[in-house]
Order: sequence, then C-alpha cells, then structure tokens
Amino acid sequence: MSEEMSEVEMIRQVASDRLVWLRLMEKAVNDIDSVLMGLKRDVAEISQQVAARNEDMTLVEQEDEEVSESDE
Repeated sequence: MSEEMSEVEMIRQVASDRLVWLRLMEKAVNDIDSVLMGLKRDVAEISQQVAARNEDMTLVEQEDEEVSESDE
C-alpha cells in the first residue's frame, strides 16, 4: 500500500509542477498582452497628434498660397 501512496504522491508532485509552470506562462502572456495594449494606445495617440500637426501645417500652407495668389 505504501508503494501506491508514493506513486500517487509522485503524480501529485508532477501535477503541481505543471500547474506552477502553467500559471507562470499565463502571467507572462497576460503581461505581454498588457504591454502590447499600452503600446497600441501610445502609437494611436502619437499618430493622432502627428495627423493633427500635419493638418495644421497643410492649412497654413494653403492660406499662404491663397494670400500670394490674391496679391498677383
């Protein structure tokens, strides 16, 4: 009977080790997902800022062209 118990105990230890690894990998995946979401938010914010800046520059250029055309 003690052999059976030790075999059961070994199976429990293996299962416990696998669970530890599984939890570690799950945490890593969640951390990576969080970092990726933050990066995507940052990229979207920068893209919006650049687009707004470029739009303002385009408006200024168009206004300058209109002023020079009216001077002619």
